[in-house]
Amino acid sequence: MFETIDILSFVISVTGVVQAGFLFMVLRNEGASAWHTNRWMGIFLFALSLSFARIVILQLVGTAIALLLEPLLFSAYFALAPAVYLYFREMSGDVPDRPWRHFLAAPIACIAVGVLIAMVFARYGDDLFAGKPLEITFETDFGLSLMANGLLVGLFIFVSIYHGALTRTAIRYARILKAKGDPESLSRRRWINGVVPCLHAALIAFALSQILQIASHDMRWPNILINLGFVLVLLRLNFLLASQPFRTGQAAADAMRGSPRSGRTIMKDDDQTALICKKLKQVEAEGQLLFDPLLTMPKLAVRIGVTPNQLSHTLNNVLGQSFFEYVNSVRVHKAARLLCSEPDRTILDIATEVGFNSKSTFNLAFKRVTGVTPSTYRTHNSSDHENSRSADSANIQPVVTTGISAP
Repeated sequence: MFETIDILSFVISVTGVVQAGFLFMVLRNEGASAWHTNRWMGIFLFALSLSFARIVILQLVGTAIALLLEPLLFSAYFALAPAVYLYFREMSGDVPDRPWRHFLAAPIACIAVGVLIAMVFARYGDDLFAGKPLEITFETDFGLSLMANGLLVGLFIFVSIYHGALTRTAIRYARILKAKGDPESLSRRRWINGVVPCLHAALIAFALSQILQIASHDMRWPNILINLGFVLVLLRLNFLLASQPFRTGQAAADAMRGSPRSGRTIMKDDDQTALICKKLKQVEAEGQLLFDPLLTMPKLAVRIGVTPNQLSHTLNNVLGQSFFEYVNSVRVHKAARLLCSEPDRTILDIATEVGFNSKSTFNLAFKRVTGVTPSTYRTHNSSDHENSRSADSANIQPVVTTGISAP
């Protein structure tokens, strides 16, 4: 008969598996190109599911079968921290060389645990298969207890090292985003500031669970504690990905490294991206929606017929712009034409027509795109209408270039 603590542990573990599966589907829904970044989070979710499965397997099939699977299940812990670390590195565009070497600790741990479990079965196999409870302590078997606790201490040190590296990466990337200062960068910074505390909480839960596991003969409460911590992290990650999705991924890393990989190459990897690019051109041609001062990414995504995740991925990875940079570019292109074709209109009037709420915001966005202020641009390009159109073509490039065009 199951005790209350067993039922609680089972419910938490199943909830964790379901949460991990849901988040995995969210990541896969972002398309093939985004998977280059999301693959690390996919590994994290798979390893996390295995850690949840330890409790489920133990309660459903018994100690003997659970111990046979323990090398795989325990070594999954050694994939959690590297996966999250690589996810942040990829997201920030700082992709390490030979990233898979970060997971070498997992197969090493699997071998070490396999040796430990073989020793357990060699000494206590008859009792295990007979269904007798197994209790190994320093008093009953010093050697096995020392090996088991050594593995736990090694895991804690391993996770702590990667947690420190992850924290440094997140802080460095947050500083870069703060220096940029645009709304999209600040949104990304807030996203990071929401995720990192979750990971801190998970590490604390993990550390407490290992301390309790070493100090206590009953391993059930430590397992409940660590699994509950992971479930809370997953719930928070689900919320953050749904409310503030963004990706930089391989395109950003290629840009930082000077890779010749082009937007056209990325586009071929994902038919969905090509469709989004085509619809973005149509929306640009229509014009009205992009000049709405209340335009948001979800609103534009609904108009195109995709999710905000997919639109954000295309803008960041193919066009190389954030949502706000893209919208401002379209508005500045339109404003530049109006400045030349309608010289009697005030700059504020034109700024308001294309969707800016203030002249100062318009001036800043205009200078970022063209390199000059609106008044300077008008002075140099509106001597006559034909010359202004020629200058406009020379100084303002199309928003959607061949890098984002649909086939």
